[in-house]
Amino acid sequence: MILGITGASGFIGQALTAEALREQRNVILFSRHPKTTPESRSWSDQSLPNIDGCDQLVHLAGESILGLWTKKKRERILMSRREGTRRLIEAIAQSSRKPSLLVSASAIGYYGNNHDSLLDESTCSGNGFLAEVARAWEEEALKAEAYGVRVVLMRIGIVLGRNGTIMKLMIPLFRLGLGGVVGSGKQWMSCIHINDLVRLILQCCDDPSLCGPLNAVMPEPITNATFTKTLGTLLQKPTPCRIPAIALRILLGELSTLLLNSQRVLPQKATRHHYNFKYPTLEKALTEIITG
Repeated sequence: MILGITGASGFIGQALTAEALREQRNVILFSRHPKTTPESRSWSDQSLPNIDGCDQLVHLAGESILGLWTKKKRERILMSRREGTRRLIEAIAQSSRKPSLLVSASAIGYYGNNHDSLLDESTCSGNGFLAEVARAWEEEALKAEAYGVRVVLMRIGIVLGRNGTIMKLMIPLFRLGLGGVVGSGKQWMSCIHINDLVRLILQCCDDPSLCGPLNAVMPEPITNATFTKTLGTLLQKPTPCRIPAIALRILLGELSTLLLNSQRVLPQKATRHHYNFKYPTLEKALTEIITG
């Protein structure tokens, strides 16, 4: 069984590759900057990837959502996901031997801003740019079903890991005593440790009954205020700062929705399929990141 991974050079892609190899799985890596090895192939949004030999596919490629959302940035975010996924489906259509599985990354941005509402895989899509992107992304991925491919739409929450951009930015600030609540602090955050994310992806590879939307979040969503307090406590630093929502909107524009939107997402399907979270709580996840 050979697993093809697009976006292999990214944070999630690197972690997934390492775990797959640790489990002695055979992998083919797709990247915009492929290494000169037989296991690496080039990836482009404009051309068809060579998926020959791939029995299963995990599609992670896409423009980073970090950075100011200028008109051109928004176009790159949307097009890289829609067009890149479209090219992948075209490659599947043309392949003589179809892969059995496509795990396509999506995001909990699909649900929009939902305040205190509990959200599971049956919840309808919300409003906003990220919801629009996620819908377009998923619509393209689901076209693989026409070729007999089992499709999993992995709606990923905030990914926590020591090599991830989020924790690389936050931990130094908190260690300087500059950590604090964002906006009201009441907005819900749905996170997942990188280790649980890659293990959940690999469970999709092994469990043929998993299909459709799948929330990749830990079982206990937390508020921004709880996140701030927990990280500050673990680092033994005060968290006196408070960043007003209006200041964030002025500084970051629409990107501020990443920090201000409230998404209280539950991993109902992962729980039903008996996925065992290694880091089910924020405290366990952050402790591993800080001390591991």
